[in-house]
Amino acid sequence: MKGTILLNYNESTSKVEDEEKYKFLRNLLEQMGVPIEEFWTSDDPLSIEQKIKLRSILSTFNIQVIDDLDGHMQVFAEGDLAGEWNKCTYKLKRDLSQIDPRKQLYLEMEISYWSLFEQEST
Repeated sequence: MKGTILLNYNESTSKVEDEEKYKFLRNLLEQMGVPIEEFWTSDDPLSIEQKIKLRSILSTFNIQVIDDLDGHMQVFAEGDLAGEWNKCTYKLKRDLSQIDPRKQLYLEMEISYWSLFEQEST
């Protein structure tokens, strides 16, 4: 599945990218029936304690999350690929209808991901 998010030119792209990637992971784990609701209650970054709980639960359910820290993430369940988040791409755009030159530039963040659950619905 693909999507586009519009960002201010001066917005932190890595922060938005991480937020979207972990929304994808959270949604995927919920669809897989992994009980994460107890400790992962918001879209805020996970604390150290929450990460420890998540690793324990993932180990229990035989789920591996491989995040290469370059923007690409793969989720394996029982050794099979269950979902994948691809590195985001960006396009710098200009909106000439804006009078303020500082507001003319913006970014289009293109996201691309896949999961078993999306493939079933198509």
